[in-house]
Amino acid sequence: MTTTPTFTLDHPQLGSLTGRLVDDQHADGQTVTDPVVHFRSIPYATIPARFSQSVLLDHIPDHFDDRPRGDFTKYGAACPQVPQPKGRGSATGGFAPGEEPITYDEQTCLNLTISAPVKNVGGANDSPIPKRLLPVLVYVHGGGMIEGKGHVSALHDTTKMTELAAHESMDVVVVSIGYRLNWQGFIACHDLLEEAKEKGEPAFNYGLRDQRNSFLWIHKYITGFGGDPANITAFGESGGAVSLFMHACSDVPLFSRVILQSGSPNAIGSSTLDELDVYYHRLLSYLGLAGETRAERLKALREVPVSRLIDFIRDNKISTMKPFFGPEGDFFPQQPLWANQGEILAKCSWIHDIMIGDDSFEGAMLTQPTKDIFSSMYIERVCTILGEESGRRVLDAYDIHDGMDEGLFWQHVMVIIGDLIFSEPTHSAAVAVARGGRQCLYRWQFGLPNPFPGSVFSYTMGHHFVELMYQFMTLAGRLPPHRNHFLRRQGEEMARSWIRFANGLPPMPGAKPYDLEEGSIMICDMLHGWTVRTRAEDEAISQQDPWGPRRYRQWEILNEELKRAGCAKEGAGSENERIQMTRNRLME
Repeated sequence: MTTTPTFTLDHPQLGSLTGRLVDDQHADGQTVTDPVVHFRSIPYATIPARFSQSVLLDHIPDHFDDRPRGDFTKYGAACPQVPQPKGRGSATGGFAPGEEPITYDEQTCLNLTISAPVKNVGGANDSPIPKRLLPVLVYVHGGGMIEGKGHVSALHDTTKMTELAAHESMDVVVVSIGYRLNWQGFIACHDLLEEAKEKGEPAFNYGLRDQRNSFLWIHKYITGFGGDPANITAFGESGGAVSLFMHACSDVPLFSRVILQSGSPNAIGSSTLDELDVYYHRLLSYLGLAGETRAERLKALREVPVSRLIDFIRDNKISTMKPFFGPEGDFFPQQPLWANQGEILAKCSWIHDIMIGDDSFEGAMLTQPTKDIFSSMYIERVCTILGEESGRRVLDAYDIHDGMDEGLFWQHVMVIIGDLIFSEPTHSAAVAVARGGRQCLYRWQFGLPNPFPGSVFSYTMGHHFVELMYQFMTLAGRLPPHRNHFLRRQGEEMARSWIRFANGLPPMPGAKPYDLEEGSIMICDMLHGWTVRTRAEDEAISQQDPWGPRRYRQWEILNEELKRAGCAKEGAGSENERIQMTRNRLME
């Protein structure tokens, strides 16, 4: 039986902590050049009760889960969720090297995993003071607020990223966090609002506040792992980017740099408290729960096995959960709507540097949801919502017209909806930050394929979340080796860019901050790998791309006509709220 090498750190505040020493080979057999210690699933907060705000820990509990106190050589739990496809036939082309069975537990899922270069931290017999304080990268996983386990996942293992940084003398400490998901993290209803008022605690957004607590824990304890709490770069993909953007819209400083990968607050959509309350009562009805009073209803719901909450999500084919944006949640000083979210980001006083980007064909994930939409019904719907003139201008921009081939329409409708959800908000947020002129922002777009057979994403260029197949380098040995390991080298360059940015450098040599004149952007595609271009250069070069040109003008037309149509609407609410309602209808 092979013994796992370990490394024990005498943390000045938390005491003796033992992690997994990665000093010989990674899980995929690749040789380690600079040893890394991997502290798996350190608890950062406790959960007093279901649908209650988490409580930040100030020590390592004697009894948190079934692992010995201070032993962080094995992963702990993720939040209970509907399991996603794994192995062959999944987007990763099989289990990631080193994949282990995942434990799901509602009470112990608030944990985080830390990778640190061994050369910078002292062992148990050395000084507990790190040699120097390093930049910190904090990863927040995605999953639409309904699933995800990046803090306990072999796919998202951060040891290769930490090793690459150490090998290239750009050392970093990398943290990945877990938080509550689905009902446990994002339920909102009148019953819980009234209860929170009685208790004198904030209501709703339990998962977001878990994330906040994880950053507060990092601020307090990361020094003992060799990290600099004043130099934190947060990065996240999809729901992780949505989360980080929402934190940037709050008034609690958590990080000074942020990398947003395909996500903004309104990517998942928004609902009023009354709408979410209807959803809550649907859950009660599904579970067969009744109660004359609020206390009776909440007591019954808290006593239901967590598996039944997950059954509702599975049986109703729910793919996302919506955070609550309203003032009752007491999280956002100003509600982030689609029309103002970029301006709020631009005004965030505690974020100094930003990287923002998306994938080139975000809508590829919408194959199934769009397969029963046909051109005539879609054209009528868009023109009804936006008005004939605005609707036709948007549809013309995406080459959607009456009488077109339905197979071609299916391709185009996936593009426009993907742009509506992800790419247009990425573009407009970059423009808002550049216009604000206070922060340094770098722009990128990723367009490599999913090279693995057997899934709906196989061989698709630039689908949503495809960069996860590359950026952690955990699937490097599975990538096709042709063109002198072209795909592997692009994944390494992506990780290197994130590391450079965390070290206060331009992400790539030659990369320039995005502005409204040149519009510098970093592009990764199958023809050229990573390159830096101006907007004009990219528009000219991408005209020859087999998968189609960059859609800057389409994004701008979407933005213009959504605002135009929303402003023309009559009714209650502010202009931004009417624009929001128009966009919400278009996304339904």
